[in-house]
Order: sequence, then C-alpha cells, then structure tokens
Amino acid sequence: MRAMTTVIKEQFKNLYLIGRLSAYETKKEYADSQLGMVWVFLNPLLQIAVYWFVFGAGIRKGHAVNGIPFLTWMLCGLIPWFYISAAILQGSNSIYARLGTVSKMNFPLSIIPTYVVMSRFYTHLFLMVVLFIEVILTRGISYISFWGLAYFAIANTILLIALSFLTSTLSTMLRDIHLLIQSITRMLLYLTPILWAPHSNSLAEKLMKINPFYYIVEGYRKVLLYNEPSYILSKYSLYFWGVVIVLFIVGAAAHVKFRRQFVDYL
Repeated sequence: MRAMTTVIKEQFKNLYLIGRLSAYETKKEYADSQLGMVWVFLNPLLQIAVYWFVFGAGIRKGHAVNGIPFLTWMLCGLIPWFYISAAILQGSNSIYARLGTVSKMNFPLSIIPTYVVMSRFYTHLFLMVVLFIEVILTRGISYISFWGLAYFAIANTILLIALSFLTSTLSTMLRDIHLLIQSITRMLLYLTPILWAPHSNSLAEKLMKINPFYYIVEGYRKVLLYNEPSYILSKYSLYFWGVVIVLFIVGAAAHVKFRRQFVDYL
C-alpha cells in the first residue's frame, strides 16, 4: 500500500508536467508528416473501412445486430479498442523507450506510463466526435448517455494506467514481455466483443467477461445504443474495479521496487 500511495502522490504532484508531456507526445507522433494531425482521423478511419468491408459487408452481408446497423454497432466497439490497443502497446514500452533520456535526470519515472496513456486519450477524444455524429444520425443520444460515456472513458483510462505500471516495469526488465504483450493484444481484438456479439448467458460470454475490457466495450454500447446507464451499477462493475485496484497495487509495488534498477537493463 505504501508503494501505491507513493505513486499516487507523484501523479498529483506532477499533473501539470503530465499534461504538457502528453500533449507533446501526441504532436510529436505526427510532426514529420505533411498531413500532421489529420492522421489522427485518417489512420483509424481507414482501418474502420477495412473492418466494415470484411465483417459488415462481407461476413454479415450488411445484417444489423439486434436491430442496430452493423457500422454503428461496430464503431462503438472499435473506437474504444483503438485507444485500448495503442495504450497497452505504447504503455508497456513507455519506460524502456525513454529510460536513456531520463536516467540522468531527477525525473519521476512513475509519470511516464501515465502521460503516454494520456497521449492516446487525446486521440480517442478526436475519434469520439466521429462516434457521436454516427450515433446522433442513426439513433440520437440522451443527456444521461453522455455522462455514462464519460464514466466509461475515465474508467478505461484508469484501467490502462494501472495496467501500464505493471507492464512497463516487466517489459523494461525482460524484453520478451513486450513481445508477448503484442501477441496478446492482437488476440484480445477477437476475445472482446468488438466485431462479433456473443450469445447472451452463453459459456463464451461468461469466459469473455473475465477480460475487464469487455466491461468497457459493452459499457460504451449500453449507454450509446441502448440508453442503459444502469449497467454502471451492475455487479460486473464491482468485478471491474476490483481488477483495477489489484492491478494498481501490484503495478505500483513492482514499479517502486525495481525502478532504481531500470538503468541496469539498458
């Protein structure tokens, strides 16, 4: 618990620095391209077009999901997934990739995973505009749904930061971990209900619910497509936040214990 308290204090003490570095990280990614920040929209939109062509027009032949157009249903899963996958991969490599730069500075290492995840959150906000337009045009959106969506976006960010504390520590100490995370992330695309909907109360659904990102993706759909903010008060929410707390405690403990040794792994 002492490690968790230490990490939390470092986050609040350096909030301004986290904000500045996360904004810089976002701009730096597209600094060398002619189109610049246009790629924030263009890259995921191209991926969305491919997924819709293969799964929507191809495999499903344009059929709706529970009366909802497949494109709208798919966007509610893909847009949070783009954020999740990018934050997992970049968060796990965040400390190792920057260790050479900050190792000789009095720099709070615990904020590195945080500002890297937050840089992906800014991109996510841009894509949320696309999602809002799509949902408004096809189904409309309520005031309650807006706040429900804000809750799931924040919950997703907290989960990703907690996970990144652990994965960034392990990946710095053993580079094979980062390669393993890359493989697992590719698998998660199909083990989370992003491109397909499991049958209700089926064994597949029960197994998939072990994955905390199932809660996030379903949460986006519940509040945007079905206007069910009560999902936030379900028992599944207790499980989700339990996982987040455990990840944060373990990740913070690992980070604080080994961060003085990180430079030895360069």
